[in-house]
Amino acid sequence: MSDHDRIFKVLIIDDDKGLQRMLQIVLGTHGFDIVSAFTGEEGLSLAKAEKPDAIVLDVMMPGIKGRDVCRTLKADAATRDIPVLILSAKDSDDDIAAELAAGAVAHLTKPVNSTSLVRKVKQILGA
Repeated sequence: MSDHDRIFKVLIIDDDKGLQRMLQIVLGTHGFDIVSAFTGEEGLSLAKAEKPDAIVLDVMMPGIKGRDVCRTLKADAATRDIPVLILSAKDSDDDIAAELAAGAVAHLTKPVNSTSLVRKVKQILGA
């Protein structure tokens, strides 16, 4: 099976259940296998267990914040190579720089356009 035919697994970590559902539908419709977590802690656990090809990560969550989740993922040999796309309502240059410094490969601003989301995830995965 070539990478072109491969089904990529994407882990979505976001505490907003409505947005989570929309992301599942949009990415699922485009052939991605979706795994979901509603907290940073759950996301870290699922990232190790599920070995997703990419992670879509919210910044503002209860408990562990998104940037700390990203830093933790990048510090762990088991998850450091998984590309992380940050999804955040905060889009100042400082916020984006902090996300990239934490290890994210890209940023999309909420509310997210579904076409931009799919394009960015495919770009990150080389799909």
